[in-house]
Amino acid sequence: MKTMRCVIPVILLSFIVHEGKAKPTAQIHFMGSVVEAGCWNDVGTLEIQCHNKEGIERYIIVENIVTPISSPHAMVKQDYLDEDKQLTVLRIVYD
Repeated sequence: MKTMRCVIPVILLSFIVHEGKAKPTAQIHFMGSVVEAGCWNDVGTLEIQCHNKEGIERYIIVENIVTPISSPHAMVKQDYLDEDKQLTVLRIVYD
């Protein structure tokens, strides 16, 4: 019985040490480029703002029409969700 009391902690300790040496097997493959920052919209405004290297790029929304200010790094794409063109998804597509 005394031997059994010594063997069980040794088995548990070896299991804990073995689990601590486990290596991750998953890999993440990334394709594309890293964008420094995203875009945002302040609630109640008709403007979308995006960061770029020179500062902040602004896109003005007027009556379901997006008028982009020229941007060398991104463009705004507009897709309508309904036939009446009342619901719109705006996508900022980076080069």
